[in-house]
Amino acid sequence: MSLFRRNREKDSGQQAATTVDKVASAFHEDWRSTRYQDDGSYEPRVKTTKDEAWIAAHGTDQVDIANTAYPELPSDWQAENKAAAEVVVGLLGRGAIDLSNERDRLYAGQIIHDAWVSRNEWAQDSELGVPFEQLPADEQAKDIAQVAIAQLAIGR
Repeated sequence: MSLFRRNREKDSGQQAATTVDKVASAFHEDWRSTRYQDDGSYEPRVKTTKDEAWIAAHGTDQVDIANTAYPELPSDWQAENKAAAEVVVGLLGRGAIDLSNERDRLYAGQIIHDAWVSRNEWAQDSELGVPFEQLPADEQAKDIAQVAIAQLAIGR
């Protein structure tokens, strides 16, 4: 393989990683916005992290994910946003998704939901572990909203 081709593939991989991070951050910020309070903070959501480097830097394994911007989250709490972003970025990489088109919405929602269920074993035997078409409308809307958030984040 030529040096030019290797460098081009490396640049392409870095660009994809940057896009995924941008979308993952947008997903986190969208979630945080639902917890925004009048004083400019966010309703706390404290979770435990297993990220050793983050624990060492902060002196605790407790992180308030709502009051922490995506880049400052421990890696384990960035992971779900990144995984979701990889699915949506991959989906958008296949072509334009027109959210005003019923077929596009259902297609995108199904892909996103199936990927989420496969990443979250706990949900497989729950009311969320059903095919996308059987989800309540508010749950379908959450999956489809990821496409709109990603499109805004990457300017599509």
